[in-house]
Amino acid sequence: MTPKQFALEIEKRASKKRITHMEAVLDYCSEKEIEPDTITHLINRTLKEKIKLNAEELHYLPNSGTLPV
Repeated sequence: MTPKQFALEIEKRASKKRITHMEAVLDYCSEKEIEPDTITHLINRTLKEKIKLNAEELHYLPNSGTLPV
C-alpha cells in the first residue's frame, strides 16, 4: 500500500465512522492486527497535518498560530 492509498483509506474511515484521523489510524491498525508504529512510513504530510489539526481542536496540542482572514 502506498502512502496516498493509506491516506485515502484513513480519510474514508474517518468520515464514515465520524471519528478523528488519529482514531481512524488506530482503528485501521486494530482491524488489521498490526502495531501503529509499523505504519509510520505510510503517513504522508497531508495526513500528518490533519492529525495535527484534530489534536489542536481537541486541545491535545497547543494551537499553532493562524492569521485572521
